Amino acid sequence: MNHENALQIAIKAAAKAGQILIDQYQRSDVLSTSKESNRDVFTPTDQEAELAIIETLKSLNSDTPILCEERGLLSNQTSEYLWVVDALDGTVNYIHQIPFFSVSIALLKKNEPVVGVIYAPLFKDLYYAAQGIGAFKNQVRLLTHDIPPDESLFAASFSGKSYLPNERADEFITFGEINDQTRGCLRTGSASLNLAYLAEGKINGCWGKANKTWDISAGLLIAAEAGAMIKTKNSLISDQFSNFIAAPKMNYKFLEKRFSKFFL
Repeated sequence: MNHENALQIAIKAAAKAGQILIDQYQRSDVLSTSKESNRDVFTPTDQEAELAIIETLKSLNSDTPILCEERGLLSNQTSEYLWVVDALDGTVNYIHQIPFFSVSIALLKKNEPVVGVIYAPLFKDLYYAAQGIGAFKNQVRLLTHDIPPDESLFAASFSGKSYLPNERADEFITFGEINDQTRGCLRTGSASLNLAYLAEGKINGCWGKANKTWDISAGLLIAAEAGAMIKTKNSLISDQFSNFIAAPKMNYKFLEKRFSKFFL
């Protein structure tokens, strides 16, 4: 598969989904439904935007499997490629009309992201990358900023409370330590935008515990292509959850030291 063609199709798909999210953003009849926890929710808009993405991606190659947050794995075809789709990352923000949410689409080859697109529709910010060609925002090349931890802003993506509950206390303690030793540590509600902002240099380091593959695949590639160092635990596909740290060199070492217990 031609990765540049795949990137263009993914951008087109993200734009279509983003328009659906914008159109329904302030509608009072957009209801949320809880899944596994109070914060694990979806709206009918999720499914509508997801369908628009699926239809667009299939126009490139209808045989390539697609893994979606809402519909699960589509296609029983065997392929070295896999699309992973989150039509609305930041659903809680969306239903509370907080504009920090995005569309995230990635193409994986042999379980590694080779194309990534993140679109924040209310901001009109399009982040994208393909393996080996760099990362961009609205056609401007992105590079991470390598500055000392005490001058840096970090962002976190926590695990769900039902995942390894015995490790939750360590997560919160580590969050507090990072928050107190730096300019701050944010929990924004969108792992994909955390990584996009890392690539752009607005955030100087990200970490996540038990994040879903559709939340982080595109962002990990975009951050890596912008110069971030990346470490993950567990396969993005064969395991349900992945832990990750992503940052330029100085902050990568800072995070790696504090998260070594989560990567053993």
